[in-house]
Amino acid sequence: MESHINWYHNVMSLVRNWYMIQTAAVDPKARKMEFDDELMGQLIRFVSSHEVGHTLGLRHNFGSSSTVPTEKLRDKAWVEANGHTPSIMDYARFNYVAQPEDNISEKGLFPRIGDYDIWAIEWGYRWYPEAKSADGEVAMLNKITMDKLKDQRLWWGDGEGNRDDPRSQTEDLTDNTMKASSYGIKNLQRIIINLQQYTYQANKDYTNLGTIYNEVVGQFGRYVGHVARNIGGIERTPKRVEQSGAVYEFTSKQTQLDAMNWLKANVFATPTWIIQKDYAALTGQEPLSVMAKVQDRALNELVSASTISKLIRFEAEAGAKAYSSLEMLSSVRKSIFSELLGRKAIDVYRRQLQKSLVEKLIALANPSKQEQASMSRGLEINLTNSDIMSTIKGQLRILSSEIRTAANSYRDTASKNHLLDLQDRIKQALDPK
Repeated sequence: MESHINWYHNVMSLVRNWYMIQTAAVDPKARKMEFDDELMGQLIRFVSSHEVGHTLGLRHNFGSSSTVPTEKLRDKAWVEANGHTPSIMDYARFNYVAQPEDNISEKGLFPRIGDYDIWAIEWGYRWYPEAKSADGEVAMLNKITMDKLKDQRLWWGDGEGNRDDPRSQTEDLTDNTMKASSYGIKNLQRIIINLQQYTYQANKDYTNLGTIYNEVVGQFGRYVGHVARNIGGIERTPKRVEQSGAVYEFTSKQTQLDAMNWLKANVFATPTWIIQKDYAALTGQEPLSVMAKVQDRALNELVSASTISKLIRFEAEAGAKAYSSLEMLSSVRKSIFSELLGRKAIDVYRRQLQKSLVEKLIALANPSKQEQASMSRGLEINLTNSDIMSTIKGQLRILSSEIRTAANSYRDTASKNHLLDLQDRIKQALDPK
């Protein structure tokens, strides 16, 4: 057997950035731009171990981390003994759930070769002399596998061929992305206010500050994506015909509601903590652009033909037990346009978010033939015959009515101009001349 591992020139800075933004709140060694040799050596060991796994034939196991309860990652004794994911082949990076008061050492922060990896190597390489043929060995391996899977930590989740399963995502942690992401945000909030200190290097400019600040914004965006994936989730658990239970199941309505409530509280309600005006003055980063990156991450996931079509499918199969597309879109609309009810002034960040939602709804309601073909690609339903456009246009009509009623009551010129502009856009979309 021969194999090669390519080590790109930027891997060292890549793992440094990951480790800083995910663990600097709990590990003082991560609070500088040049890590000590011992720490960098451990980071190199982690990456190279993952790549050696590939040379031995192991695929990514993006579902592995979802088998671990969130609070176990804050349990010092447990996580230092077991690691924060059962597989080095997951993209679990580092334990960003751990909080400063948990006093967890690097042993509980780093990925390691875990229970799944040991089992996968045994499955692939162990010799079974009692098997008299290849077919006989397959039957034997299937029986062993079904027995082994009674241990949840040995589960494999396909996050590459199956993007619909929220359990199998890159760079997420634990069985509850809402809880894990909330802990992750707490640590980002601790880190972001100290970035000038962490990135300081004598006689250099503010490039470091700009780079690591962008990494923090990107990490927050990952948390948003992890949570949003729960909405419209289809969970796939591979099985042989000898095993009972469903292969495909919808993510529960309660989990989807929890995800929506998290997005409303942490994304649609302006996350002002991510805007650091002092950093903008030093790096030139534009606050509205930063906010758009995070909020559009959620909107792109929710207000999409793919997500809406899956919710329509849920409704067709589960009826009232389903989280419907109408319920989801109404929740998004009410959260993003909450100012209308009390005629409250709409600040610049909220105006940007509201415009973004309206534009995404309009794009779905009036796609060009090329866009319609692109949107239909990969969907299991006919776009023109589904409820997608009906539901989208219904939301635009409700918005038009609410905006028309509210606009004349506004004395704030910026808010009023904004609402009148949106009314014109919606009218043009629903009744083009």
